[in-house]
Order: sequence, then structure tokens, then C-alpha cells
Amino acid sequence: MNKILILTFFLISSFSFSQVGTGSPYSFIGFGETNFRGNHSNRAMGGLDVYIDSIHPNINNPASYSTLKATTYSIGLNYRKNNISNDSETQKITTSSIDYMGVSIPTKKFRFGFGIIPVSSIGYLLNESNQSIAENQVINRFSGEGGLNRAFLNVGFRVLKSIHVGFSTNYSFGDILYEKNQLIKGIQNGSYLESELSLSGISYKFALNSIMKLNKIQIHSHFSFEPEGNLKSKNRQVIYTQSVLTESTSVGEVIEPDLSLRGTDETIFKSPKSISFGSGIAMDKKWFFGGQITNISNSSFVNDFINQPNIEYIDEKRVNFGGFFIPDYSSITSYWKRIVYRFGYRTDKKGYLINNESINENVITFGFGLPMAGVSNTNVTFELGKIGNKNNNLVEENYWTMRVGFSLNDIWFIKRKYN
Repeated sequence: MNKILILTFFLISSFSFSQVGTGSPYSFIGFGETNFRGNHSNRAMGGLDVYIDSIHPNINNPASYSTLKATTYSIGLNYRKNNISNDSETQKITTSSIDYMGVSIPTKKFRFGFGIIPVSSIGYLLNESNQSIAENQVINRFSGEGGLNRAFLNVGFRVLKSIHVGFSTNYSFGDILYEKNQLIKGIQNGSYLESELSLSGISYKFALNSIMKLNKIQIHSHFSFEPEGNLKSKNRQVIYTQSVLTESTSVGEVIEPDLSLRGTDETIFKSPKSISFGSGIAMDKKWFFGGQITNISNSSFVNDFINQPNIEYIDEKRVNFGGFFIPDYSSITSYWKRIVYRFGYRTDKKGYLINNESINENVITFGFGLPMAGVSNTNVTFELGKIGNKNNNLVEENYWTMRVGFSLNDIWFIKRKYN
């Protein structure tokens, strides 16, 4: 219990500040770029939720908790480098952040876990300078920061020998700030519009995994469903002027519109419904290969508070393939034979159109599960990805990411006996 209290305090204090987990210009859409796609052991296999085992609870799949045999402390970190380019220039951006933190605990009747994850991040700065007023150059600058975090409680249990089910309750919260400012060459003061959203809401997820044995071969199947949820947002806008001189901090006239007059002081956003199917084959503690399809009903998303005229929301489709290979998990002579070698691929048709252009993401993943003392392990994952293209004045984003996850396991609730 002391361990639980200490870690709970650590989780809350660590996320008491906002972290910028992205530098992608595509993060201005919706509630930002999606950060979390599963624990690092799953991400290395393309983000599959199909495979479950006894030492890797997958936060993204509550049914995976049903096989847990040890109390597990999990934390994941990432480091990412982006190359962002259009037809005229290229920029490099580096970011790092926490991917997840959680505790998973097995009991006699069921298994459960709790923790916190940053679901999405916003972090962009866009300039537009192709307009003129009275022959003076005009620069429109758009920026955003913030995102959504999620506190989760996952419960999993086995209903039959080969059937595993799970249920997740999630509380999402976060603050997002959008800023638009206009600077006119030769004029000292620029005009600024700040729009703030404070979001919160509860969502649920159901998951089912089955493991059927056919001689030495295992057949894995997965299904998950997340119904549509609500996110309540309290909104605020401020309009003001400020000197553009770097040494000046003086602010001119400040206006705060009464948003209640147009009914946007509080808005309700619909979090999209998602359905996922997957299957795979495996030989226990030797190898696995599988695939998964996820459909996300993003077309129902509406933002009445922030006007984004060049964006149209559509349903999102994601396809994942991946697997792993262990040369000899029980080897006592070679550490390298006990390493888990993982690989995968993910293609994602994003849930939006920009300037009527579809945005796709393609990612190659691979990684290693490095055994530690007992049943603890370190999972190192690498991702090579591409988002978007340069058509219709858009940008192309190429990136590589290194992710390191620690899974520290311990045995609780065992009555010890001595002779």
C-alpha cells in the first residue's frame, strides 16, 4: 500500500505541469496529435493490441490485464526528431516527453491497473505573409500549445479458459491555447486573439481477447469497442494589442468578448467512437505475427468555438501488422538469445482533410525487449515515419523516434511459508 501511495503521488505531481510532446504543424487539428498508441512493447509491433502475456499489461487493451501474474510499474519515455518541409524550406524540430506511467496489480479474482497518459499534444507555430494592406507587408501568425491527459483505471479478468475481457474507465482533462496575431510592417502594435479551452470528460472502453490452442500453435483474436463520449469545454477569448518591439511588454487595449451571447462559453465535444479487430498466430514464448484494423468515427467531430474553414473531418482507418521472435527465452548461457526482437508496420488514413487533401501516416517500427532481474524488462522501440505531403500548399513531415519503456515487476499478495 505504501508503494501505491508513493507512486500515485509521483504520477500526479509529474503531470501537474503541461508538457509539449509535439512540434508537428498537423497538431493544430482537433485536440492535437495523438500521442498514445499503447505500451512500447506493443508499439514496436506496429501498435498491435492482439498479443497479450503475463508480464506486459497493455494500457490500450484492458483485457490484457487478465493474464497478469506480477505487480508491474510501467513508465515510457520518448525522443523524437522531425524534418518538416514544403516546396520552399525545411525545418528540424526535436521534442521529448513522457508516454505513460502506471501501476498494474493482480489479485485472486481479477487484475487491475491505474495511471496517467498524455493522449494528445498541440505544439505548432505557422506564419503566413502573402497579404498586403496599403502596400505594407502583413504577417499572420498562428500558434497553439497544450493537449489532453487521461487518468485511467483498467480492470481485466478471465471468464473462460481461453476468453479474456477487460473494461476501462478514463477521465480526460487538459488545457489548450490557440493564438492568432497579425503584424503589419511599419506599425508598432500587433493585434492578438487568444482562445482558451479547459476540457474534461469521462469515456469508457471494452475489450475482449481469446487465445485458442491448436497443438503447439496459438490463435490470438482481439476485439475492442470505445463508444462515443462527451468532453465538456469551458471557453474564454481575449483580444488585445501589444508592441512588437522585443524589449517592450506593454499591452494596449484588452477586450474579453462575452461568449455566452453566442452560446460558446461552454461547448460539448464528441470524442469519436472506435472499433478494432485483430488476429494472429503464435508459438508460446517463441514467435508471434498478427494484424489489426481500427475504424474511428471522426466525422462526427464539430468545433463550434474555433473556426477552421480549410479542414473537413472524416472517418479514420488504421491498419497494423507486426510480431516478435525470441531465439531461446530460457537460455542460461546467452543473454542475446533471451532478447525479444520485435517488428511492425502501421498505416493510418487520418480523420481529416486539409484543403481537400487526404493526410496519411506510414510508420515502420522495430525494437528489443531486454530482460532484467526477475521478470522485469526494458523495452526499446524505434519508429521511422512520414506524415502528409507537399500537395496543395501542405507540408511533409518525416521523423524518427526512440522510445524507452521500463517494466518493473514484483510479486505481491503471496502468503510466504517457512519449514
